[in-house]
Amino acid sequence: MRIAAVRIRTMRWPIPGGGSARGRTERAALVVEVVTEDGHVGLGEAAPLPGTSRDTLAAATAGVAALAARAPFTIEPAAPAIARLAEALTEAPSARFAIEAALLGALASIRCTSIADLLVPAPARSLACAVVVDTPEAARAAVAAGARTLKVKVGPDGDLERVLAIAAAAPGVALRLDANRAWPAARVRERLFALAELPVELVEEPCPDAHLLLDDPLPCPIALDESLGALGPAALTHALAQPGLAALILKPTLLGGFAACLALAAQARAAGKRAIVTHCLEGPVGTAACAELALALGGPAAGLAPHPALAAWSVQPPQLRTTSIVAAAWTAVLDDLVAPRGVRVEPAMPTRGTVATIESALTARTPIALLHAKLPAHELGRQRALVDAATLPDDAAAVLFTSGSTGAARGVVLSHAALDAAAAASAAHLGWHEDDRWLLALSTAHAGGLAIVVRCLSAGRPIVLLEGEADREALAAALARSTLASLVPTQLAMLLDDPAWRSPPDLRAVLLGGAAAPIPLLEEAARRGVPFLTSYGLTETFGQIATASLARAGDPRAPLVPLAGVELIAGTRAAPARIVVRAPMLATQYLDGAPIAPAFATADLGFLEDGALHVVGRIDDVIITGGENVHPAEVEAVLSATPGVRAACAFAVADPRWGQIVGCAISIAAPFDLCTATARWHAALPPHARPRLLATTDALPLLPGGKIDRRAAAALPAQPVDYG
Repeated sequence: MRIAAVRIRTMRWPIPGGGSARGRTERAALVVEVVTEDGHVGLGEAAPLPGTSRDTLAAATAGVAALAARAPFTIEPAAPAIARLAEALTEAPSARFAIEAALLGALASIRCTSIADLLVPAPARSLACAVVVDTPEAARAAVAAGARTLKVKVGPDGDLERVLAIAAAAPGVALRLDANRAWPAARVRERLFALAELPVELVEEPCPDAHLLLDDPLPCPIALDESLGALGPAALTHALAQPGLAALILKPTLLGGFAACLALAAQARAAGKRAIVTHCLEGPVGTAACAELALALGGPAAGLAPHPALAAWSVQPPQLRTTSIVAAAWTAVLDDLVAPRGVRVEPAMPTRGTVATIESALTARTPIALLHAKLPAHELGRQRALVDAATLPDDAAAVLFTSGSTGAARGVVLSHAALDAAAAASAAHLGWHEDDRWLLALSTAHAGGLAIVVRCLSAGRPIVLLEGEADREALAAALARSTLASLVPTQLAMLLDDPAWRSPPDLRAVLLGGAAAPIPLLEEAARRGVPFLTSYGLTETFGQIATASLARAGDPRAPLVPLAGVELIAGTRAAPARIVVRAPMLATQYLDGAPIAPAFATADLGFLEDGALHVVGRIDDVIITGGENVHPAEVEAVLSATPGVRAACAFAVADPRWGQIVGCAISIAAPFDLCTATARWHAALPPHARPRLLATTDALPLLPGGKIDRRAAAALPAQPVDYG
């Protein structure tokens, strides 16, 4: 087997909580992708637990990088050779597991078989799984779905009453308790005696050094778990000989992979003990590899059923059936990493791995579909399905989805020619300096974020990446290291919330787009010295097509100037009309095949004056009240200029008399006085444009890309406005 490429990416799998998550909200991991010369792919995942001394993410990275440094190379196509190679490359157990899984996966693909069959050939396999439950209700539901073994996480106090309730709710079903070394050693025997009459088949690692408990008879059997990695050969042999030991719990990530776990399983079987494979909060790739090991070993119920802490991605029945690392229950999740028909689907997370993947795909001219990582699971699934079903044109470079602010998000297909034209037009407008560094603080699932990667890749300039959650301190620190930036108004407002913050001296331009910015926000930014350039663009135009000139950076009223090569058609100040775009950076088509280029009629209303573009609002947002047209942007401008109002959103509300009336939602900060505000609105707006219903909140709801979620804002509880 000759390896042609080894790709490594950093992933952050979301953890919504529960079970043994212990407060973690995400799981950092390295995904290893091995590609053979004839196109076979194998995947592995290194997901070390934080805070351990032997198995840190840095150690795993180094071990996986050692494999990448040796590609391409030839290896003997046999499982023992792969195990020896993985062990030789790294001391970090999780990296060894990732390398072994990726190489075995590629070999299994070549041989049209599964990893389980490579390890232990068998005619057919199915594996029952213990189901993790926390409550009697969950236990009843699991048993109704076919579960025959339940696993219960118990805390330092033993949770005896909860265990009793779960046992009563699931009569005849075996229980496993996982104390995760949380019980005080002095109280373990007392608690094991309390469990003796219950159908508890074992208690996993009740306390640190649990193997020392085995020298005396135990009323309830125990299993050894995490301690196996540090237990010496003599101590393990002694423990296996004791009647109080029921099983070894094998976690391949912590123990170093398939070879190490197979050896431990052989020892356990020789002593008449069970070997049970489970996960340790890996992502879908690592857990799929654990499933292959469990299938190879067979035996009693594995610990691989759905886990509350992994609910964001883990969807499996109580009976796990799989035939390979890229099959069965994991196919939908693995589409993120290896997508069908040559399209790479990437959850656009704010990591260096994501940026590297994008650059690699663009350089290799492999189409890449970028999905926003914060979307709900059902929407991610819908978008993946659309990408999977689509036929892309030959020059397709990227698929982005619209924000979905006014309807279901649509997939937009952008060509390499469009991306190149957009990068060239932006460079002509802003220019490049030798020391330029562009801040990437936007999702690469949207045009504003992906455009930064494209521009910097084209110009050979570095990116300053804001990884993880962008709080104010992190954003300010990243901005201080940058000369160029792209922000949405909510990010700028977050910076300005700190009265001491000032624009960094090296920052020469900030493209401000994604949504209309209120004039008061721009005026405050100007006072703080922010060199912002308001910008207009859409997903279909790959972002920026009209931007304030660099000479007027920081001017709240600087007009939007069309970029080089962009032709715009719009209305007049007296009669705004739909904005139509002709430009080389236009997208080719939507995923459903509907054409976009060569001319795109936007849903935005605007007018041209002295060669500059003025955007009034969206056609589908226009409020028609008593025969009068009201543009929400005009109402929002007045409301946003009111003292104490941070942001505003205007929308139509059905009314039996007027057809529609103006409703508004505003986010407020002290001091805000409603009587003063309504007097101001009464003076500034004609009667038909005044808000008649008003919702107030601390923060308006936002879409993942930072735009105001108009549908959610319109659903906020509102009260009638009295103008006296």
